[in-house]
Amino acid sequence: MSWPFVFSTPNLSIREAMVTDILLGKNDNVEGVCTFFGMNFYAPAVILTTGTFMSGKIWVGRTSMPAGRAGESASHGLTENLQRLGFESDRLKTGTPARVDCRTVDFSVLEPQLGDEEVSWFSFDPDFHIEKEQMCCYLTRTTKSTHQLIKDNLHETPTYGGWVEAKGPRYCPSIEDKIVRFQDKESHQIFLEPEGRTVPELYVQGFSTGLPERLQLPLLRTLPGLENCSMLRPAYAVEYDYLPAHQCSRSLMTKKIDGLFFSGQINGTTGYEEAAAQV
Repeated sequence: MSWPFVFSTPNLSIREAMVTDILLGKNDNVEGVCTFFGMNFYAPAVILTTGTFMSGKIWVGRTSMPAGRAGESASHGLTENLQRLGFESDRLKTGTPARVDCRTVDFSVLEPQLGDEEVSWFSFDPDFHIEKEQMCCYLTRTTKSTHQLIKDNLHETPTYGGWVEAKGPRYCPSIEDKIVRFQDKESHQIFLEPEGRTVPELYVQGFSTGLPERLQLPLLRTLPGLENCSMLRPAYAVEYDYLPAHQCSRSLMTKKIDGLFFSGQINGTTGYEEAAAQV
């Protein structure tokens, strides 16, 4: 859903701020939220969809900064407020891969991955079915050089170096997790996915890592087709707070507070698709 669509929706008001407190009524039902700068907004229902931002911290090697995503501030204060209200919290770790410049990739040695001939839609409403020319993804694979570089430098990653103890995702592990967990595998598939129609960025799917930035370009260049690639943005690991989902009913309303809902990655979901399916 695009911002122009959101802003043009009738009877929908937009306000951006960092929420730090949940406001409760006399019967301990939700009454609204309070922001960092002390503004109260009242509502009969509140839905928290905090993604990776709640007390988020990103790591590249041993270097870290508070953030929910590179270049975007973390959310602070909400975890502590929810704990005071009696909620259990924990930490998760996930990551995102580097982005490379498509103009520096040799696609002639890569296997094209075409889209489905019959397009499936997320919405049943035909008004949202906009036909566009599909963009091609490409398949490459890790090599012995990839695996060796990672094995030689595991001590420089947040998890294996021991300075991040948050649990990692089960279904979208970092490339170092793949090398450690599946040592019998000589190679792993890596998908190159275009980030957009008008930008040169390629998303290196399946290649998230917490290695220091100085090692990331040499690592990328161990992949067939990327021997001379340029890295536009480094990969990083991100750790963040979440609220275990047993505190919600099947409707995703919390069991402790009527009208307060948790949805998406705040419930411990580590995949974007699974998180989106909750909303």
